[in-house]
Amino acid sequence: GRGGVGDAAAAPSETGAGVMRAVSAVFNEPELLSLGVINALYEASLHVFVFVWTPALERRGGDRAVPHGVVFSLFMACKMAGSQAYTAFGERVPAGTTLRAVFLGSLIAFATPIAFHGYWITLLCFCGFEFGLGMYWPAIAVLRAELVPNRLRATMTSVFRVPLNALVIACLAFAGSSSEPGFLAMCAGMMTSCLFVARHRALNKEAA
Repeated sequence: GRGGVGDAAAAPSETGAGVMRAVSAVFNEPELLSLGVINALYEASLHVFVFVWTPALERRGGDRAVPHGVVFSLFMACKMAGSQAYTAFGERVPAGTTLRAVFLGSLIAFATPIAFHGYWITLLCFCGFEFGLGMYWPAIAVLRAELVPNRLRATMTSVFRVPLNALVIACLAFAGSSSEPGFLAMCAGMMTSCLFVARHRALNKEAA
């Protein structure tokens, strides 16, 4: 009985200590901080995209009925194609380089529909974003495996989700007052930030 009570009491303190170690590692290691920023910004833009793609296509479709099921299936096919593309050349290209290409492509995919309001070009851009998403997941997983110590991996994932969730809540808080082009601009801004962080806060451990 006493052992069980002691273990139960110790568990929260051990969890708290693990979280503090992960937070300390993030702020003491520039590569981990860069990884956390990239993780939060990119995945926040993904959450915003989920909300914005339907009204974006409907507004550009005019009298055309948007086949939501077909479009969603097309998105999934593009994401799978991106994943297969990474499988084909991922071992030959550093994960950081792949991510920079994904961020640049995603920036173009979000910025183009702001300037050009055609239905088909918008759909093509959104498919391009999904293709990049298919490359992003395995590339970021490789980078986490290279940069995050094994003992902190599970805790670090939870720590990275704190700024991600805060960013998503902040974005959605403006949902009522922001327009669809405003959300696309927000996503483009987050991709620009990802690209800046990936280029100028170099993921040095990967290059070492």
